[in-house]
Amino acid sequence: MLKLPVTLALAFLVQTAALADPPSPEAIGVIFEPAEHQGRSALRVELSDEEQAAQLAGAGGNRPTFALFDFPFANGVIEVDVAAEINGRGGRDARGFAGIAFHVSADGEQFEAVYLRMANGTANDPLPPSPRNARAVQYVAHPGFHFADSRALRPDHYEQPANVALGTWHRLRLHIRGSALQAFVDDALVLSIDDLRQPDVTGPIGLWVGDGSRAHFANLTISDEAALPIVNE
Repeated sequence: MLKLPVTLALAFLVQTAALADPPSPEAIGVIFEPAEHQGRSALRVELSDEEQAAQLAGAGGNRPTFALFDFPFANGVIEVDVAAEINGRGGRDARGFAGIAFHVSADGEQFEAVYLRMANGTANDPLPPSPRNARAVQYVAHPGFHFADSRALRPDHYEQPANVALGTWHRLRLHIRGSALQAFVDDALVLSIDDLRQPDVTGPIGLWVGDGSRAHFANLTISDEAALPIVNE
């Protein structure tokens, strides 16, 4: 088991016997810095100026935009505390996008991800309108399987509601084994799929953000136990 809490500058990682020299993250299309959010030390991540401009110019979302940690991972559990808000730099559809990228290729150009749309969460007051209130957690794969592709293929399968809100800390946990994935928010099962696009690929882990969003991450924990249990729905 590999447990790596994210704490301060450049996401200093607690050294463990399993990893003698934990790496610092690499910025892919983002900027990051140590920060505090609601009294907690965290890593603040948002799109770089160049990436934000590209997305506003029509490059699209669901792109490789993450703080990338070079921990080899294929199957197991990834979990992190995350809070996100709209930073005013993005398009009108910015929703406070933040999540976890996994199965990332060596060049960073292929990955899978589960992310939260914090503005669509049912913990917001006022509640988001329909159908946004049913679209708070999303699975995507890049390239070729962004949110619009998933909706066209199997509506309501790759995205589901979640009890999240803008600016609030939530615990996002992913169970991954082969082609199966289950996502939990604050210990509640919110998404379950059995058709990952890039199963069993070993690669680094990314803390992902999207258009017009500022995210804070803390307490990243990774377990590479391939025999993890998959919770029955």
